[in-house]
Amino acid sequence: MFDLKGMDINQLFVKDVMSSAPVTATKGDTLSDVIAQMKRLHVREVPVMDGDKPVGLVSYSSFLMRRSLPLSSKVEQVMRPAPRLEEDMAITSAVQEMMAAGVRGAPVVRNGKMVGFLSRTDIIKIIPNLDQLKDKMVSEFMTRNPQAVTEKENIRKAQMLMKGLMEKSLPVVDADNRLVGAVSMQEVMDVLWTQKANKGPNGITGRKEAPEIAVESVMSKPAISVSPSETAGKVAKLMSERGLATVFVEEHAKLVGVISHADLMEQIISLKQMEGVYVQITGLSEEDPEIYTVMYDQIEKSMKRIDKIQFPRVFTVHVSVYHHEGARSKYSLHGRLTTDKSMYYANSTDWDLFKTMDSLLDQLEKNVKREHEKFLDLRKRKSEL
Repeated sequence: MFDLKGMDINQLFVKDVMSSAPVTATKGDTLSDVIAQMKRLHVREVPVMDGDKPVGLVSYSSFLMRRSLPLSSKVEQVMRPAPRLEEDMAITSAVQEMMAAGVRGAPVVRNGKMVGFLSRTDIIKIIPNLDQLKDKMVSEFMTRNPQAVTEKENIRKAQMLMKGLMEKSLPVVDADNRLVGAVSMQEVMDVLWTQKANKGPNGITGRKEAPEIAVESVMSKPAISVSPSETAGKVAKLMSERGLATVFVEEHAKLVGVISHADLMEQIISLKQMEGVYVQITGLSEEDPEIYTVMYDQIEKSMKRIDKIQFPRVFTVHVSVYHHEGARSKYSLHGRLTTDKSMYYANSTDWDLFKTMDSLLDQLEKNVKREHEKFLDLRKRKSEL
């Protein structure tokens, strides 16, 4: 691999970090064949090829979204478009493309032909060598108050949460919020996508229902955890050595946070030399472009106000929809803002999506202003000494 020590991440290119795809699929392959290879090689996403050209990508999330398909279906029935990363693209731009597309990896092309594959795992490996990021404390960027499942809950609950959280592994807790294990996408897939589970009462392949299985019967234990005072570099090294996509954060024997590949990807994006703020909205299945236009307009106005105090770099918001009442739905938004000074969190719930977004952004603005006022007060007191 390219020597990364002392290297500014903005000088790194895809070709310096990419690897070869451990497995590829070809148009016409069956889901059964692809899933078997993914399990055997422990990969989460596979490029679909038409000759030497990548035409799509399949992942565990593809299967969970289309679980009514039989395993004899062709791979092109579940594949999704994949961002095509050029080998001379800046690594920070490639990470941004992958995050925007919601994928964990993507083909790297030269003149339209695949010459490599860039995965989150490849990117995680460089973090321990990046002076800009390796010493950052976990408490500064972990996702707080993570969603979890309990030991006794059904595997259906884990499946639904994973679909909404973009494939994160889930922590398993007891009644006192103590971390007792973890359930991963692969463990859910082992239950939901087996030949036995895929057959109806007459042995005919068809629609499958999640079996009545408790999380405790499939979870792995103990779950791998770190303290809030650990560093990004050490967490990234742990992920690379243990093949983990998620690490949990414990304090005083309680689950207080989670760090996923996505959290580290956001930190890399925050180092990118760019004008304006990087925005990502996840969890919203609305197809009306006008909805996104209004939301981005709300975000833009808020970020401009925040920019007068601190420079906003990355803003992510996850939308959960629940409590359907006729044509109405209740929205729960979880937002995180990374600025050049700190990281801020906010949550908001309402029956109106746009009101919920306004409330969330208002909370973030108040948090930024509150910290700025503390900084000014501290500086004033120091000057008076």
